Amino acid sequence: MVKNYAKGYRAERELLHMLYGMGYAVLRAPHSGSIGIASPDIVAIKDGRVVVLECKSRAGAFTVPPEQLEELAEWERRAGATAYIAWKIARKGWHFLKLKDVVENKGNIGFKFLDGRSLTIDDIESYR
Repeated sequence: MVKNYAKGYRAERELLHMLYGMGYAVLRAPHSGSIGIASPDIVAIKDGRVVVLECKSRAGAFTVPPEQLEELAEWERRAGATAYIAWKIARKGWHFLKLKDVVENKGNIGFKFLDGRSLTIDDIESYR
């Protein structure tokens, strides 16, 4: 458990610094799932645009729990945010998926699912 937490923490920090370097104001919510209110792993704001990210660092396929998907959707409703699942794959970098696509796939994410859906960090920058 501690090893997995440390891996996730490092990945979140890496993404936080990437976004900050792109000019975003950023905030990381440590232990985001344990406070009882909707709080994504990372909130990034630039030029009035709010981006929220749920970060995952996994070697293979996984499922995002429905409650995490709903929390991201709540940020879209309450803050007008754009929500993404950010997947860090070892030696392959970051892949970003729109919340809508992940919800339509019942939270299931794998390599095949990335085809045609995966966005880069630059795509997020230009996507409105």
